[in-house]
Amino acid sequence: MRQWLALVALLAIAVGPSTCFQPRRIMFARCSAEEKMPRAVFMSCANRRGVCEVRIGSTHNLRAIFIPDYNSTNVDSHVRWNSWFEVPLPGQDRDACDGEIDCPVIAGEVTRFTYVLDIQEFWPRNEYPVIWTLTDRATDETLVCFKFKINIV
Repeated sequence: MRQWLALVALLAIAVGPSTCFQPRRIMFARCSAEEKMPRAVFMSCANRRGVCEVRIGSTHNLRAIFIPDYNSTNVDSHVRWNSWFEVPLPGQDRDACDGEIDCPVIAGEVTRFTYVLDIQEFWPRNEYPVIWTLTDRATDETLVCFKFKINIV
């Protein structure tokens, strides 16, 4: 039995910490009074409470559930840091219809947007406000927009 426990402990050290975090509902805010906001936003955070912690070198999942007011066959996903000026997320895939959302998006139907966020080694550690917008590429109409904070650790 002791040998078995030693082997399990050795494997745990060799494999390293898990980058699989449990999703939890996070606090979010409206971008503006005119723009639609989601019903709920979930993210796989490294912590259970407070501002969502994301870890350097890890992958974190974001999911927003919303009901759009417009139909769309081509959705643009735009995320940016909100500080003195807006900075786009490095390497972001902006084509939401490429696996992040089921297209076409139908007005009045519950829609789920899912994004896999890779926290790169070069990202500076700090707490950041983030703005995420999904728009129709043809009309530039906003389908949903929300703000939240992450803490890169």
